[in-house]
Order: sequence, then structure tokens, then C-alpha cells
Amino acid sequence: MNRNQPRPIPRGLPLPVLDELSMLFSHQFAQSVKTDKVYVQLTHVPWLRNSDSTPLPLLPPQLTPETVFRSEMDLATKEILLHWSETHQGERIDNFLMHLFQTSNFRSVYEILNARSVYPYNLSEFEICFRQVWFGLYSWDQMSPGSDITCGFQHVYIGEKRRNTVKGLHNWMRYYILEKSAKLVLNRVHKKHPVLPLASLRFIYDEAVKPYGTIFFGLPIQFEIMIFFCAFLIGGSREVNFLIDGQKTTVISYDVATRTDALATAFFKY
Repeated sequence: MNRNQPRPIPRGLPLPVLDELSMLFSHQFAQSVKTDKVYVQLTHVPWLRNSDSTPLPLLPPQLTPETVFRSEMDLATKEILLHWSETHQGERIDNFLMHLFQTSNFRSVYEILNARSVYPYNLSEFEICFRQVWFGLYSWDQMSPGSDITCGFQHVYIGEKRRNTVKGLHNWMRYYILEKSAKLVLNRVHKKHPVLPLASLRFIYDEAVKPYGTIFFGLPIQFEIMIFFCAFLIGGSREVNFLIDGQKTTVISYDVATRTDALATAFFKY
């Protein structure tokens, strides 16, 4: 078999496997996210403000880059989020995935899927599968299939501009980078979850408007990207529920049209 081609990607996971994955994410959140100092700071953000007030940064000034990007995984994430469109993109993707594949978040998901015979192949092939789902190129224009211009990671974690509208951009670290570099201005917080730092926002990025987008602030990318990945495996174009900090959270994912091996978008619904 060609090692660059993934095995068939499992879709439509059995309910017991979904329950086991939900328990895994709930446990990982309690163990490593809830008490993290960055997450704790973000639970105290003054989310709601007067709609007619001068736009102010959402994230507190004491949340410095050194605080946000601490671990090797964080630094690899910073590089890919900050320099996505620059040269050597492939090297940054490789570096990001190398660090991600070493995390317990990634390996625990693989172990569950492998033990339940959902993905009976080895870890290396699972890594190829994951890379295809997030970084496999596709075109939004299905009438021009030769125009492979984007991927799921770019849409969800970088954001895309189409005319004067921002599409995607559902990650808080990317939001942080853009706000700190004065490229993003918050217009409004539509609503905020009563317990979690999960909010729906309206903002302007590089003169383009994101009229309504949801971001779960404070989640490590290795935690969030695996939740989105599992929602994709369960079945595209549907809502999937997970329990985070005792709260039901809903993830929506969509497949690329006419394909089952690439994720178009994924985000928390709120």
C-alpha cells in the first residue's frame, strides 16, 4: 500500500464509542484544562459591554504571548497560526503535527478507536488519516474541482476572506494573535455561555466582517482539534454533543461536498 495514502477513514461511529470519547474529553478537561492559568484568566473576561461603547480588546493585557504560548505544542501552534501564508508552510505543518502526534490527546483517541476496531490499523496510518482530514486540499467551487485552494485547518484555525466576509476562524489563539497585532477589532459579543468561556462574536478582521462566529476560549489546540476530529468521524453535517465541565456542548462539523475524507469546517455551536 502507498504509505502516503490513508486507509479508509471511519465514519458513523457506534454510540458506545461516542460515549467513551465523550468521557475521555470530559476527563482530559478536568485534569489539564480547567485548572490551567490561561483558562482560569479567560473565565474572568468582562464579556458583555455596552454596544455603543468604543471598541476595546476582549482579551486582558496581562495575557501575554509568553503566558499563552508556553509549551512546545503551543509554540508550534503559534508558528503555524502566525505564518500560515508565508513560505515553508509544509515544514510548519509537519512540525505542528509532529508535536500534536506526541500528545496524550491524540494517542488516547487512537487507542479508543483501535481497541474498539473502529480503526484497526497502526498509529502511523492513523496519523496519515488525520493529516488528510485536516490538511487535504479542496475547492469551495465544486464547478472547478482542479482549484484546490484551501483545507479544513485553514478554514477553522486561520480563517478565510470571501469578498468582505470572514469565513471560519473559530480558534481563540488565532483570535488572540490577530487582536494583539491590531488586525482584529471586536464589535459585539452576541452572547456568552453562563459557565464556559464560550461566546458568539461579531468582529472585523482586515476590513472584512465576521457577523457571527463562536469561539471556545482557553482550550488547548490539542484538545479542541481532537474534539472536532471526532465529531467529523461520527458523521459530517450534524450536531454532536460532548460533556465539558459538566456542561453539554455541541460541535457541528461539515464534510467537503461529495467527499468523505476532508473536513470543511467544525465549530462549537452557541
